[in-house]
Amino acid sequence: MSSLRFARDEANAAQLLAHLQATDTSFIPPLSHRLELAAYAEKLAARATRIEVWDGPVLAGCIAMYANDPDRGGFISSVSVLPSHQGQGLAGQLLERTLQLAIELDLKRIRLEVHNDNAPARALYRRHGFRAEPTPTDCPTLILERAL
Repeated sequence: MSSLRFARDEANAAQLLAHLQATDTSFIPPLSHRLELAAYAEKLAARATRIEVWDGPVLAGCIAMYANDPDRGGFISSVSVLPSHQGQGLAGQLLERTLQLAIELDLKRIRLEVHNDNAPARALYRRHGFRAEPTPTDCPTLILERAL
């Protein structure tokens, strides 16, 4: 692996799409089962604030956050790391940088949604101070929140 570089909002829609396609099956359930990846990549490129990690010319990891309304807080839309780069702590580093950015943007809280079956992601978010909001017991996802 070459040296990694963190950046903000550098990826274009095509690079985001390639990354989402490469990480699709890492999502539980796969992201493509829930939305159309090309349209989602366009939306992220146009509207989301992103913290990215690059391995040379390859987008190795990305957190996309919507932070349009400081009063409502931020919402993390996706957290993804290429399978070849998983297990190296990149998701945690991306999350730390995203939380720092949210504080700089004067957000009071940040939220995200995670599938109940995604134990590694739930553990990552718990380590970074996220707590579950009350949800119906038959709901397959949890809404997690962290005060900033």
